[in-house]
Formats: sequence, C-alpha cells, structure tokens
Amino acid sequence: MADLPAKPTPDRALISEVAMDIGKAAVSHLRVQYPDVYAAMNIGCRLSLRNCVHNEIMAALDTIDADEIRARLERRKAERRRHHAAWDAIRKTEPPHDR
Repeated sequence: MADLPAKPTPDRALISEVAMDIGKAAVSHLRVQYPDVYAAMNIGCRLSLRNCVHNEIMAALDTIDADEIRARLERRKAERRRHHAAWDAIRKTEPPHDR
C-alpha cells in the first residue's frame, strides 16, 4: 500500500487571525444593522463579543471528529439554555438596574 500524505497541521496563528476577523465582522454587523444596540454597547462589550467569537472558533478547532463535534454542539446548546434560564431567574428576582 502506498504511503498516504500526512494530514496538514493547521496554522493556528493564521486561523486565529481569521477567527479575530470574524469576531470583528460580528461587531461591525451590529454597528451597521443595529446602530441603537451598538451605541448602547461600551468598548468592553464590543471587545468581549469579538473575543468570544474568536475563542469559540479556536476551541472548535480542537474538535475534528464528527461524533465529538456533534457532542460538543449538544453540550453547548444545553449549557446556553441553563445559562439563559439562570439569568432569567436572577432578573426576575432582582430589582431593575439602570439599563
């Protein structure tokens, strides 16, 4: 049997740049499509959104097996639901803040 070529190793630095660009595109999308939302966001919120997108892309890069990807997607979906439910419960019990 002929030797198969080795799988290329992803250039994580280059992928990180692409991930950061996608994060910046998400913030830019908010700026253009939802100017009122963007105006209400401080710089920390904008950076947090950008970095969250970047970090999620980089974390996804570590999962390459199809079954692992499906399991990760299901796990993250459940985590988001729990997180949102917890925040909803907190907001129901706390007095409103100056938003």
